[in-house]
Amino acid sequence: MSNAQDSMIEQAAHVHSIDQTTVWLDTLRLSTCNSCSMKSGCGQRLMNQATDCKRSRIELPVPSTMSLSVGDEVVLGIPQKAFIKASLLTFAMPLIMMLAFALLAKWGGLSEPLTVVTALVGLGFGLLLLRWYSQSDAMLSSNQWQPVILRQQYIDQAEVLHFTPE
Repeated sequence: MSNAQDSMIEQAAHVHSIDQTTVWLDTLRLSTCNSCSMKSGCGQRLMNQATDCKRSRIELPVPSTMSLSVGDEVVLGIPQKAFIKASLLTFAMPLIMMLAFALLAKWGGLSEPLTVVTALVGLGFGLLLLRWYSQSDAMLSSNQWQPVILRQQYIDQAEVLHFTPE
């Protein structure tokens, strides 16, 4: 992990079950939302509140380099570059399409209400374009979005946090 290309976003997971070819992992949601200063305007907090589950289940192929058993703790990783690309696609593409449609409407001399409607049509088009791209064969066959098991995590490897009284 010497450069930004190799950077991984990591998440701890618990081996729920395992068979010959597949391992099912549970990831715990981090419950730091209540202490965060941005909690009132955070989309992640709203998404966490919208679901009742505290765990997410992930299905991955059994890694050939590890011997896993039920109850083990592992560290999952997804390339930071893929995460940033997905975030940009998800948030920027619809907004860019909305702005492009609005600029074209303004350049075409449409009135302000029609420009607003055209911008909303552009937003919808951007969302449809995003949906089409996310379901395309190139996107689905790409392994860049697939988390990988980086390593097993043992209790003695866990980071110890020390707090001092204020």
